[in-house]
Amino acid sequence: MLAGMFSRVFERMNRAGNGLVFLLFLGGSLFFRFPFFFRDYVDRDESTFILMAQSLVDGHLPYTQLWDLKPPLLFLLFALPIWLFGKSLFAIRVMGWLAVSGIAYSTFGLGREIGGRAAGLAAGVACMFLMSLGGSIQGVMSEHFSMLFLLPALGVLVRPPGRLNYLLAGAGMGLAVLCKSNLAIALPVLGLYLLYQSLRREGRPIRVPLLFLILGGTLVLLASVAPYLWSGQGTLWWDSVIRAPLAYSGESGGIQGSALIFYMAMGLLLWLAFRKGWLDRGNPASRMVAIALVGILLAFFKGGRINGHYLLQFYPLALILLFAALQRLSPQSLRVFIGGTLLWLLLAPVESYREMSAVLAHYRSKGLWYNGEGVEVPLYLEKAYPGEANVLFLEYHIGYWLMDALPPTAVATHPSNICRSYLYPFIPGSRGTPESEIRFIMETKRPEVVVRRMGKAVFDNQYLLENAEIESYLAVYYRLDNKVGRAEVYVRR
Repeated sequence: MLAGMFSRVFERMNRAGNGLVFLLFLGGSLFFRFPFFFRDYVDRDESTFILMAQSLVDGHLPYTQLWDLKPPLLFLLFALPIWLFGKSLFAIRVMGWLAVSGIAYSTFGLGREIGGRAAGLAAGVACMFLMSLGGSIQGVMSEHFSMLFLLPALGVLVRPPGRLNYLLAGAGMGLAVLCKSNLAIALPVLGLYLLYQSLRREGRPIRVPLLFLILGGTLVLLASVAPYLWSGQGTLWWDSVIRAPLAYSGESGGIQGSALIFYMAMGLLLWLAFRKGWLDRGNPASRMVAIALVGILLAFFKGGRINGHYLLQFYPLALILLFAALQRLSPQSLRVFIGGTLLWLLLAPVESYREMSAVLAHYRSKGLWYNGEGVEVPLYLEKAYPGEANVLFLEYHIGYWLMDALPPTAVATHPSNICRSYLYPFIPGSRGTPESEIRFIMETKRPEVVVRRMGKAVFDNQYLLENAEIESYLAVYYRLDNKVGRAEVYVRR
């Protein structure tokens, strides 16, 4: 009975028009993500992006008033819903939901080119799951936007070469890099492959379409630097967009053993897939997607570690190749997977059910949909210390945005940046060392309120000196005022 139902679902989905497929991704990703629309923040990075975006809405170029490591287009994308709807976490999360839906549909399109419609459907459905399930992935991350631009660019590239196609693909890749800078390592790998293909076919190093690919990316890059050149701040763009990410990747701390095993396994699987015929070597699209995946793995390797949300750049391309291979080896497995889509939709999002339950319980008890210490601490401070904006958030720093306040220094826009001394040469107005920055914040800025997380070191455990420094200031100059959830609120004595 279940097998029959799966078969009927598969047949209907396989015959469905592209519009209906997009609606499936739109509805499924909303089902996963909606309960998290009301969380104060899902990942700390998301809070930083929002602060940078608000600064942009207020008329400041990125990196001039506040500072973070990410490229400038990312902040512009976050600024758009703020400019349109004001300070609405809901609007920002809607933007993330639409991005995930677009990624899943682009994965479907690329998968269809390589392995056929069934492989594309399976890849898109699996991508929809993995782009929305698992901790910080429910937030709106830079990886989401990078893939939103990269996948359509690859989709254009797998079409017959042409000037316009390559121009659009280059622009898409440029936009992807301006959302996530590690793609500046990944995409040259694809460029070298295209150059190699050009040499094989034409016997000359550059074909006209390839020039248009470079032109598209260059135009996007120039558009991002133009406001800085116009205002005489070109060096700031260079330091923040180019030099700082290079310094960050150089401080990765080495390759973990588990990560090395992952890279070796992926390399072996890709080699076997083409060697054994699991993937069609004669299909240019499959080779292009595989090369792009190798480039992303190289970017991970250069970065030295793989955080959970980094894998958002890995999933779509890997799933396309996986289901294309399964289509050749075991078409029936795809029928079962796609046919069971409705069942997976109901069973997979356990964390979404738990989050929705928590949202409803919070609304019943406090009358508010938005929840979390990042929301509750600002509400408490507005009542206990009305008008106080001289606050230091060492955790829950979305609170700056909700209180119409600013971090005490540009370095403190993301609290963890305080300990990243290798970034200080690129941050305007920084004091040179973490210890000096902490002293400046605590002695010159003298925040009246300091917020930290209960039972946790202020900074990561490896930063012993920085933790000792901040703890000494809290012990001498501050007293514990209140605990709001897991947050501790300190006020100056």
